[in-house]
Amino acid sequence: MINTARNSGAIRAGLVAMALAAMGLSAAAVGVAEAQEPPRVSFGPAAAAFADGLGSMRGARELEDGRVLIADGFGAAVIAWMPGGRADTLTNTGQGPQEYRTPDGLYPLPDGASLLVDLGNARLTRIEADLSFGETWPIAQGAPNTGMTMMIPVGTDREGGIYFQRRLDGMAGTSDSAAVARFDPATGEISEVGRVRLAAQTRVESGDANNRSVNIRPVPFSNQDAWNVAWDGRVAVARADGYRLEWLDRAGGVTRGPEIPYEAVRVRRADQDEWLEELGGGLRVEATDDGSGMRMSMSRAPSGAGNADRSDFDWPDTKPVIPAGAVAVDAGGRAWVRRYVPAGEAHLYDVFDGGGQRVAQVELPEDRRLVAFGAESAYLVRSDELGFAWLEKYPLPAVP
Repeated sequence: MINTARNSGAIRAGLVAMALAAMGLSAAAVGVAEAQEPPRVSFGPAAAAFADGLGSMRGARELEDGRVLIADGFGAAVIAWMPGGRADTLTNTGQGPQEYRTPDGLYPLPDGASLLVDLGNARLTRIEADLSFGETWPIAQGAPNTGMTMMIPVGTDREGGIYFQRRLDGMAGTSDSAAVARFDPATGEISEVGRVRLAAQTRVESGDANNRSVNIRPVPFSNQDAWNVAWDGRVAVARADGYRLEWLDRAGGVTRGPEIPYEAVRVRRADQDEWLEELGGGLRVEATDDGSGMRMSMSRAPSGAGNADRSDFDWPDTKPVIPAGAVAVDAGGRAWVRRYVPAGEAHLYDVFDGGGQRVAQVELPEDRRLVAFGAESAYLVRSDELGFAWLEKYPLPAVP
């Protein structure tokens, strides 16, 4: 007598094995992949919210006493806010050595100090723990005849190093790679920590020798790496090709995590609109002669300020795994890597440990974006229909 139940089970198992073999997989491999799927967690409710809408929200920095420095570029204000309490504006605006014009990014420095990116004065300024202004460094490094680079910080380390991305072929180049560079304020030296892949660009020249114009455009949704730096000086790089997380150290060591499979997101009209909206928010550089010599200033256009048309670009069928600027590092030394999702969906982050292993996925609250981490918190921003930015403080979710 034939055991029908056992026989049908064997048939199903055989069919599954055949299907797996056809895909080049084994049942054991599938089991490992399922076991490696990370837990998915979400943020709880906000612990505090800044009471006023900001003209723009580019930087936030939690101080050791619990206050938060906020950079409002369009409002031309640096604000010291105690969550749940009062807020004070640093009123020393201007072009002098103890002043600022257009605040942008904010980053930690040793001894409780902060680094302010002042685009209006095209310089970096040290703000001491008592909120007095200290040393400054020009954003533009190098000389026009030997090549200049813009030192726009991505992060800082506990020794005071300032990390930025330097194109290998100059400011107007179309190279497919860039150096992760470290500026040492104590010595003025710039060293290279590693290399990253850049988004593809197209360069179109028109006119004649007497009147030539050059138009450089990004290629929509092209593969690019993203990176950031931990407080101990290790650089976290999310590789777009063969998606994985790498840690680079200043001695040249590399810790590579495993490659992570992903399902590509389709590019639809809403995704094109979202990409075009973000395209206009780049940096603009101006040089003027105020009678005492050339003065450089920089500004950041609001998102959507560009005049690009959808028909100006060739659109791919799918998005890459990560967008530009996808990596942030929290106070515990974990790398958070933002994943591309369909337009309009909540931001999703893969969280990696110091060995490059993915330990969790975190979904942000709807319509929020991550701007900074505190000791045990994250600072998120939402934008309203009028374009004002609203800053909120959240407890960090439980992440391994």
